[in-house]
Amino acid sequence: MKEGYLQIKIAELYEKCKKIDQMINMEKSKLILLQEQVGGFKDLLKKLKDLDELKKHTINTIKDENEKILANQIKNLSKKLSETYKTSIEHKNNKIDQFLKNIENIENEKKTRDGIIDKRINEIEYLLEHNNLLMMKLANKGIISEREINEMDTRSYKKISNK
Repeated sequence: MKEGYLQIKIAELYEKCKKIDQMINMEKSKLILLQEQVGGFKDLLKKLKDLDELKKHTINTIKDENEKILANQIKNLSKKLSETYKTSIEHKNNKIDQFLKNIENIENEKKTRDGIIDKRINEIEYLLEHNNLLMMKLANKGIISEREINEMDTRSYKKISNK
């Protein structure tokens, strides 16, 4: 019985070995297929690596171009702003110059009027002094009295103050 039992166990062991052998063969064939696929994927992996390098190169190129474009835009905007400020300042300077010319003209007119007023004041002072001297001569010659001179002065001041 021991032999029959051993034979059954050996047969079971043999079957299990066969199954394990089949599984190993199946795994071998899978590995072979996988190696073939990996060999096919090598080109694909190489192309992906090349694409990644191309992507990095393209990104760097775009970055450099963007920096150049930004630098140019900044330069152009600075130039436009400086031109705008320059024209604005020139316009303001022109207005200030015109304002100063107007003030100068007004000052010249004032000086002219002041000169005319000074001339008129001198004439009035001359006439007042002349009038006083004339009144004194008339009073000295007895043509007009001191009282009449005072009356004329009083009347003159009244007429002037009523205006």
